[in-house]
Amino acid sequence: CKSLKEINAGSLFLNDWVYLQTKELLEQGKLIGLLGGDHSTPFGYIKAIGEKYPEFGILQIDAHCDLRCAYEGFTYSHASIMYNVLNEIPSVKRLVQVGIRDFCDEELDYVSKSEGRVITYFDKVIKERQYEGETWRQIVDDIVSQLPQHVFVSFDIDGLDPKLCPHTGTPVQGGFEAEQIFYLLKKVKDAGKQIIGFDLNEVGVSKNEWDENVGARVLYKLCNLLVACNPA
Repeated sequence: CKSLKEINAGSLFLNDWVYLQTKELLEQGKLIGLLGGDHSTPFGYIKAIGEKYPEFGILQIDAHCDLRCAYEGFTYSHASIMYNVLNEIPSVKRLVQVGIRDFCDEELDYVSKSEGRVITYFDKVIKERQYEGETWRQIVDDIVSQLPQHVFVSFDIDGLDPKLCPHTGTPVQGGFEAEQIFYLLKKVKDAGKQIIGFDLNEVGVSKNEWDENVGARVLYKLCNLLVACNPA
């Protein structure tokens, strides 16, 4: 069993390794997607891409805010990825979170004090807007309008309905159908935004390959989107 000190040291090693690998590939003009792992894995990638793009935003599909400060002493845990990104990567000008349905008071306080740097679309509020007559198209247009020109997509599979990812690490009741998110991503492109990279994480391992099948289809869509937004 590793100590917390050893785990934090290992996290720093991973962050540095991912950063260096990403930086080298970006210098070669490559398009990059990162496949996790848990949601802590893309920190080094986002840091590297932040050196290429002085201003960009993150579209986070997730059940969780991931804005905890060193959750349980674990500095770079999956519960702290967006907290660390916002505090250590100043080129991230806006974080737009979609599908959030599990959070704590500390995270709500962080969002409220972010002065618009963090825009959160809670799952409950999205559904209430639909119940009261708004279409998904209208809500998507609202979400897309909050994004800057350059967009990094951070896709935690638990943003989907748990029936699509039952073996993810921290499933939460609620969430989206995959096609809803595919439509959102399509509208990001249609709005003329440039997707500059993506991560896909928290896809679990199942006995019948259901989680893996859904994850593979999401990965295919993300790769397609990245290429479409960055033609040779």
